Amino acid sequence: MTLSLAIQLSFFSHHLVNNYMSYASSNSLLTFTQHYIYEWQKNVGHNPKSADLYGISSPCITSTKDLEVFWLPVLTNNHSLNIVEEVINLTITPDAHLFYGTQYAGDMAASFNGLSLSLIQVWSEEDFSRLEQNIIAHLSMQKKLKRRPSIFIATTDDPTQLIAIDNLTGTIILEKLIENETEVLADNLDSFLADLKPIAQ
Repeated sequence: MTLSLAIQLSFFSHHLVNNYMSYASSNSLLTFTQHYIYEWQKNVGHNPKSADLYGISSPCITSTKDLEVFWLPVLTNNHSLNIVEEVINLTITPDAHLFYGTQYAGDMAASFNGLSLSLIQVWSEEDFSRLEQNIIAHLSMQKKLKRRPSIFIATTDDPTQLIAIDNLTGTIILEKLIENETEVLADNLDSFLADLKPIAQ
């Protein structure tokens, strides 16, 4: 382990201390996030960074340099999708509440059985409001088209395909929007996240 990596890991540990680590044992999203950060620190030598998020305020930001922002996750426990439920008049699966109500973080690149994806995350309070609006629009369109309700959690290289939680079964599915077809990827969110391979890019 290089001195730089040791410093980064030490900072990560102290930045999140007890709170984050205690949640990680029971929350697969936090566990994956730890693996993602470690992948960056081990292979690139620093925390995750993003040019797309530069200039956008967030509690996750640790530093900025050369029009890029470096970040680490921050726990949040004041978010839920209750407003979405009220607007759509639909009970949303608890896994979706957990997925979007756990932390602030940048989107995280990963692969699942060879499928490249970007795990959608909430960057800030303002970003969470946009997310709620997007989920409402997504569910409203599904209702109009008489499709099964789902909550998207990741994008893919194909803009016509999303990875989502089936709101009725809790399974993780690949949604092919144009064909109106779905493919089951995992039995539940925990198993899906456990099989994700983080990519530092």
